[in-house]
Amino acid sequence: MAKAGIVYVGTDNGLVTYSDPGASGQWRRVGHALEGHGVRAIIAADSPDDQGALAVIVGLSSGEALISLNGGQSWEPAPPADADALGALRTSTRPRIATSQGVAQWMGEHPPAPGAHALAMLAGKQETLLAAIADGTALVYSENNGANWQDSTFSRPLQGAITVFAPSSYHMDTCWAGTDAGQLLRSHDRGRTWDEIAREPSTIRALAVLRLI
Repeated sequence: MAKAGIVYVGTDNGLVTYSDPGASGQWRRVGHALEGHGVRAIIAADSPDDQGALAVIVGLSSGEALISLNGGQSWEPAPPADADALGALRTSTRPRIATSQGVAQWMGEHPPAPGAHALAMLAGKQETLLAAIADGTALVYSENNGANWQDSTFSRPLQGAITVFAPSSYHMDTCWAGTDAGQLLRSHDRGRTWDEIAREPSTIRALAVLRLI
């Protein structure tokens, strides 16, 4: 299978798929499933199975959990264990923090950035924390565990408020983000600078990022 990136984007109007065939960096909108449904959470396999199929699990705003074993072409109810895992994240009162291994609950008593709307942690020799503050309308990063914060910059103005982060599982310096105005953003330098990749007509609620090889 040729190398390619896949980004699953959960919106208020279904699940959108973006891909960059050949890892060219030219991202294209290649799929739109579950139209009319709000997608609030996504779990996606890091690699395809032996037949090249991709497993994707989504949690809907209705509370349902669905699974696709063919990259989103068809859907069926998710197994109870997967549905329970998605439900626990959706209903948790703790802040959620995005990592390259998926979304987890922030276990500290307080978020590392007061008033953080969304959080992410990028792995590496020195971990980097990202936080969307001011109701998600500003983005800051810290390279010393939250002791000091610096403002991120954007190649195009930030539209709306950041709702979700998704650190890449295939490159520790890359992170994605989405906003309630439908802006899909990517950083290649651990959250210091951000580029707009696409604009969706609906609020982005969830993201999952994969690399196929």
